[in-house]
Amino acid sequence: MLSVAGVPAHPLLVHAVVVLLPLAALGAVAVAARPSWARPYGPLVAALAPAGAGTAVLARIAGEQLEDAIEISPGFEAVIDQHERFGTFTAIAAWPFALLAVAAYVLARRDRGRALWVLTAVAGVVAVVATVLAGHSGAAAVWGDVVG
Repeated sequence: MLSVAGVPAHPLLVHAVVVLLPLAALGAVAVAARPSWARPYGPLVAALAPAGAGTAVLARIAGEQLEDAIEISPGFEAVIDQHERFGTFTAIAAWPFALLAVAAYVLARRDRGRALWVLTAVAGVVAVVATVLAGHSGAAAVWGDVVG
């Protein structure tokens, strides 16, 4: 199982995803709204989005390993399955966003990328929605009986 200093890597990687993807999406929305920001902020979006997509995949892999390493109580499988589906959706949705962010940055440098930035922003919003769904279902699974 992937771990960092003896701690399962899944919750650590998840925190990277919930920071990187929304930041990149916010940047993409900002650049789509203000094309003049493509030059100063485009590189940041083009770096954050693939980093978020990569950590989403790693978080999913680490989550699978964590699931295999723990005993899941009866009746809890449905909760884990839902979280797993949302995690898969996040890992899948993040990659078109990442690829569009890089493409938009490259094309925007040639003053032809406004429409691509808008498409990138839409893909970013989809990736963030997936992230929120996965994060909420994971938090509910872990903390639902404690604080809910």
